[in-house]
Amino acid sequence: MQYQHLLERCKKKDASAQRILYDLFKARLMGLCRRYAKSREDAKDMLQETFIKIFSKIEQVTDSAKLESWMKSVAVRTAIDHYHKSRKADQSLYTSTDYDIAGIDTEDILAHLSDEFLITIINELPSGCRMIFNLFEVEGYSHTEIAALLNITEGTSRSQLHHAKYLLKEKLNRIGIKRYEKLA
Repeated sequence: MQYQHLLERCKKKDASAQRILYDLFKARLMGLCRRYAKSREDAKDMLQETFIKIFSKIEQVTDSAKLESWMKSVAVRTAIDHYHKSRKADQSLYTSTDYDIAGIDTEDILAHLSDEFLITIINELPSGCRMIFNLFEVEGYSHTEIAALLNITEGTSRSQLHHAKYLLKEKLNRIGIKRYEKLA
């Protein structure tokens, strides 16, 4: 979808255009914020901060075809900023690599669960695990990129991802969701 006219109006600080842009993207960006936030209220705060950043920096967008991906990256960066702020208060990064996660088929399991249920169990992960799980599995960042974004080592990123998968597997097992074989 082309948003060139809307983008130009937003660059001119047109409040009605900003409202239209907000209405068009608030649900998608709220979903992204929910994946990173500990609670719905934290996600709302992230979303508000995301749109403040979007409207203050929208002149950076030169191609309307890239508007949505740029907005998503602003939301991810905002989530990372929130993570860094909360990390100072909660130094609970787990760094052990003692868990065997070879049997976890994340894509198969995740494809059969509701979004709200997934958000709920992912939000129960420790903050470091949750952040890295989302960046790697959902957003597609590499461990090298995650390490740079979060100021950690690649090994810590890998370990946190493995621990997140282990915790998710344990949670799913406790509620009766076992690994299954694909149907032929």
